[in-house]
Amino acid sequence: MKHEEHRPLPPVHSRFKTLRTLLSRVKNKYAKVPLSSQYDTRIRFLGGCTATVMGLLLARYAYLAVLPTDMRGKLRNQATRQFETEIKLAPPRAAIIDRTGRPLAVSILRPSVFAIPRRMPKDLETLQAVSKKTGVALKQLQQLTHSRKSFAWLKRQLTEREVEKLGDIAEWHEFLGIIDEPKRVYPEKELAAHLIGFVGIDNAGLEGAESIFNTRLSGESVTVKVTRDARGRITLTTPNGAVKPEPSVAPLRLSIDLSIQSFAEAALRDGILKARAKGGSAVVMDVETGEVMAIASYPTYDLNNPPENEPEKRRFRPVMDALELGSVVKPLFIAYALDRGLVKKNEMLFCENGSMRVPGGQIRDDHPRGWITPGDVIKYSSNICTYKIVQRMGRKTFAESLVRVGLARGPATGLPGEWQGRISAPETWREMRFSNMTFGQGIAISPLQLTHSHSILTGGGLDKGVKLLAKSNTENELVGPELRYISQATSRMVTEMMATVVEEEGGTGKRASIPGVTVAGKTGTAQKFKTETNSYSERIASFVGVVPAEKPKLAITVVIDEPQVRPAYGGLLAGPVFSEIGSKTLRYLNSQGLVNITFPEETPAPL
Repeated sequence: MKHEEHRPLPPVHSRFKTLRTLLSRVKNKYAKVPLSSQYDTRIRFLGGCTATVMGLLLARYAYLAVLPTDMRGKLRNQATRQFETEIKLAPPRAAIIDRTGRPLAVSILRPSVFAIPRRMPKDLETLQAVSKKTGVALKQLQQLTHSRKSFAWLKRQLTEREVEKLGDIAEWHEFLGIIDEPKRVYPEKELAAHLIGFVGIDNAGLEGAESIFNTRLSGESVTVKVTRDARGRITLTTPNGAVKPEPSVAPLRLSIDLSIQSFAEAALRDGILKARAKGGSAVVMDVETGEVMAIASYPTYDLNNPPENEPEKRRFRPVMDALELGSVVKPLFIAYALDRGLVKKNEMLFCENGSMRVPGGQIRDDHPRGWITPGDVIKYSSNICTYKIVQRMGRKTFAESLVRVGLARGPATGLPGEWQGRISAPETWREMRFSNMTFGQGIAISPLQLTHSHSILTGGGLDKGVKLLAKSNTENELVGPELRYISQATSRMVTEMMATVVEEEGGTGKRASIPGVTVAGKTGTAQKFKTETNSYSERIASFVGVVPAEKPKLAITVVIDEPQVRPAYGGLLAGPVFSEIGSKTLRYLNSQGLVNITFPEETPAPL
């Protein structure tokens, strides 16, 4: 069987030309055919019918959707039965944890009651029943019946007891509903309350880390649609994962250690109660990194129930208090003078046997001395010889030292109410004021600033900043500028001088000693100016030190504010608190291999 040969198709342009020719012939054939009057009438009739129908449809649309008719109102109500409104909900905040991963702040889901005001009944009997059931004031419910809002919260983040009391509200499902909201919970209650801070009802940070890291802790708000099902019940439609206990944002890891924080808070509380004091502060800082390991303020409060009208409890004393802390600042200035060669380590200085006249007044020493070295000036805490050393620096250099060591500038934590530190121009100082500033009177500093300054002094002379976040965080940390205050050699020399305050006979800080550990520290006993009496009528007892002195790891400050026991010396009242915090913290770090200290065996208590 022979296969037919396939002829090739003509080119495309030839095929289009043939088609055009065919169409042209058809057009010419029928172009002159006249339409009969019958066809013309039919076209006109169909066009008229179409126009009439379209007009009727447009009129009906206007009646239902535009004109204020009863039918339009009924249809609108039916439509809103399926959709009421949209609201924005804040997602759960990221957790806050300590440096070891233990939770400090977490989010859980708690039910909140809301209302659709435009659907609320106006009859008094129903409103009274709702008020009794929900605990919402009747007046508030009556105001909502006249509100134009499409959504209103009635009661938010109910406790388990409140949920049990609320019971079933299905009978009012047309205008009341319940939705889960994230609620902030603080498992440790009072522990580190001032540092952690708390949030408001809308989940926004108000104080502490919750405030300064608010953006970091918050996720993006989600939109929730409030709709109604076929039975008229209020329902909510949320995107996947809009409300869940574990947010997608990574936890914020603070620098504090809960164990060290508990040591500091317990020792501070006991010390304040024994001294019958108004309050106090304790700060523990890692000298090597600038991380705050613990920061305690007393009195304190439960973060789950923050007080509204008790400012003393909410005051973050280590950060906010601007106090004249006295002699604890002396080693800072003596070190600056030694580093610049203005005084020699073994130079003998005459301390005027405890009393010296200056223009405008007189300065005295509690422990009168004659000729002593700069090391003895620190050991015996001589006001007179400290003044003589700082005189050699001059006012301008002295003011410079205040800034470089962190006393005349803030620690840059970003915490609300942080004391920034300030001094007036040196040329405005009278000689009496200048002399007082050299031994801590007339310089307002916070306990955190004092701790920071001594971490610089004993940590090699370099400012490593103040860090509230653990080193493992990937975020930018809030730190102060890195400045060198003194050389490493001077830092080592002055740390050894400070050790005599605690370790040698005659030192003012014997009660701050820790068995098995060399402590380098300084006591402070200062008068406190009271605006109420316009006089120096109270006392402040303080102690600052570093451990171990051979290789400083921790800088610890203790401040007892307005003690009522006498004598109110820093060595007697703040020293033992320092000792307890330091001893427990070093043993804790030793058990983790973070320090290497051989502690003496404790003698068992007699049976």
